[in-house]
Amino acid sequence: MQFTKSKGYLTVQATEEGYFYIFYDSDLHEIHSNDYDDPKISVQNATYEILKSERMDDMECIKVDYKEFEAMTIQHSKDLLQAGELRATSEIGRDEVALNGLSRAEVERGVLYHAQGILEKMGLENEVELLAARVHGSRSREELYRNDSDLDVVLSYRGNIREDSFFNELNAHGMAMAGIKVDINPIAEERITLAEYMKESEAYLDQKEIEKLAADLDNFSYEYDPYEYKDTVEDREEQVEKITEDILNQKTECLKDWLVEISEESDIDSDVITARSLLSRLENAENFSIFTRQPEQEQPEATITFYVAECMEFPVMGEYHNNLTLEEAIKIYESIPADRLHGGKGIGFDLQDGDKDYSGEYELMCWDRVDRELIDMIPHYKESPLVQKAINDMEKYLNEKHGKVQEAEQAVEVKQEVPEAPVKKESVSVEPNQTQKKEPVKGEKGELKKSVLQSLKEFQARAKAQEQKNKEAEKPKAHKKGDVEL
Repeated sequence: MQFTKSKGYLTVQATEEGYFYIFYDSDLHEIHSNDYDDPKISVQNATYEILKSERMDDMECIKVDYKEFEAMTIQHSKDLLQAGELRATSEIGRDEVALNGLSRAEVERGVLYHAQGILEKMGLENEVELLAARVHGSRSREELYRNDSDLDVVLSYRGNIREDSFFNELNAHGMAMAGIKVDINPIAEERITLAEYMKESEAYLDQKEIEKLAADLDNFSYEYDPYEYKDTVEDREEQVEKITEDILNQKTECLKDWLVEISEESDIDSDVITARSLLSRLENAENFSIFTRQPEQEQPEATITFYVAECMEFPVMGEYHNNLTLEEAIKIYESIPADRLHGGKGIGFDLQDGDKDYSGEYELMCWDRVDRELIDMIPHYKESPLVQKAINDMEKYLNEKHGKVQEAEQAVEVKQEVPEAPVKKESVSVEPNQTQKKEPVKGEKGELKKSVLQSLKEFQARAKAQEQKNKEAEKPKAHKKGDVEL
């Protein structure tokens, strides 16, 4: 009921021990709640006794539909969260059938107490701050939950602990409330706020509830007149999909007219009740968040650039170049000497596609090796056409590069193993040293092969010299007689 002057509210619910009541102010904040322990009297008499005990029995009030008030308080709690007012719980204190007689606030407080105990056990109570908890998932929607559904609770926090580690600890030993298994999902505020998470969750549940409503409408149509249904519908799954699309596109006038006609003309009470229930659900679905939320701003067009680092693990060590095309990055990468001491040189990509979690730099290749499997472990990169094209282009370049080096090595082996063929008298003889000094004309075949071969010889010479130097440095001193040699 609502008080006409103060615009506050009073709700009274029956319990096993009697009644439970809550007073709300005009802003739907719970200001007082208590139990009235007398199950023998009616709810009307209990309400009068409650008002009398609070010295409010002379105040004028009007009756309010309980279901409408319930939906109003739930929506008000969501609106406060989206407006930036973060409270530890939803403060929805009414008992709900979907929660086996518990209230959302009770469940949320229980999860917060449980999480705080886990943090104290881990010695992290001073490093991690619990912000808020909210019931969500199928048990937050009367039409979606089943008897075997888990009770999903999201827990927002900030501090020094990974989400997956916190999840494992919170759910390690199992937690149940009123006989329902509780599934706690911790989210770090640095990654996503509770308001953002709940907005995504509500949109998902809206979609699922519309799909359930479409299936129920189809089932009622079949049971109400199976002969007409079979004459007009060939595939029931396609029919459910069509009803779902009509609801999502807000083309429901024909459905509403059909339900109103049944509720007014049918002589079967069960059909009338079902038709009215479906009509109410259909009208309520029009207020779902997927219809009322503002359209999101268009994401900027995705771009990708590349960077080169002399040391991929610590880019601040040695050379670093960014904002490059892949071709420019490859040229700079190849120009960095292989014997630098700063570690593994490589090329990375910088993806900018508007995603706050994955936009930025990530390693593409290091020491002539692309780890495709590691990159694809991140779904955002696996689904990005720009990243996948960069991987393919880099792998193609490396395959060509390694193929040419291998070809040059084989040419060296053939030259060393196969004896030089005798020169015919009519051919022009050339001194060997002159042949070695002669450089190929620009553009001739073999120029790239000789360049690669020369680089390979220089690299092998440096490597051999370094290896000899290391052996001399590690050469052990002469042992005296009787010394133990390991």
